[in-house]
Amino acid sequence: MANTPRRLARGVQARILEWADSSLIMTATATPQSLPQPRLHALVPCAGSGSRAGTQVPKQYQPVAGRPLVVHTLAALARVHRLASVLVVVAPGDDTLARLEGVPAQVQVADCGGATRAASVLGGLQALRRLGAADSDWVLVHDAARCLVTPDLVDRLIDACLDDPVGGLLAQPVADTLKHGPQGRVAATLPREGHWLAQTPQMFRLATLTQAIEAAGGAVTDEAGAIEAAGLQPRLVPGSARNFKVTWPEDFALAQALLANPRTQET
Repeated sequence: MANTPRRLARGVQARILEWADSSLIMTATATPQSLPQPRLHALVPCAGSGSRAGTQVPKQYQPVAGRPLVVHTLAALARVHRLASVLVVVAPGDDTLARLEGVPAQVQVADCGGATRAASVLGGLQALRRLGAADSDWVLVHDAARCLVTPDLVDRLIDACLDDPVGGLLAQPVADTLKHGPQGRVAATLPREGHWLAQTPQMFRLATLTQAIEAAGGAVTDEAGAIEAAGLQPRLVPGSARNFKVTWPEDFALAQALLANPRTQET
């Protein structure tokens, strides 16, 4: 049993190489019109409690600029025309989305959320497969709490990763000085060169991501981490400082100010 994650990781790498080889063969022997086109799906894990936000309701349902936070997120994803579907993963028995106004009509809901982000994403990937998604389709996993994402940012990620053999994620280069202080005092100053802040969406093939999460387990905090554990290197695509994750109480005030001012909105 100890070698199972390693075997699964090798399986993920083998699948990547298989798709890359088959893509090269198809490109050499087929016209662009005859090549099979993988579809793109957005997957939004929305089953967390948001305890760090200090809100009375799960933070994804907390009102921001007149609408629940997650509705802003879903409205932005619904404007990305290349997405074939948008699936939200909620906790079992959570029917809140069905009662909210402003949720785009194309949004689908699966109440298969788990105790961890990885468990919720894995449940969502399985739900996508039941809904007809193929192993080679791309899945863009996006945090419900990144309510300032824009269609342009998502399109930027798609443009960068659609022909990539691995996939990738939006991220921001670290600008601040990094301090390591596990006991509340500075133990070391870390070089910021080459360090990035991971954002979402994170875009990977359905089967690749499924196998990677199964191999990595629930300890990973994002999808790229599971892909990295499989020995692969996701592409880093420059994101935006606006695409921050609403996590702490003060984040709501910043999100409110940005969403309430049309002049600050990106397309």
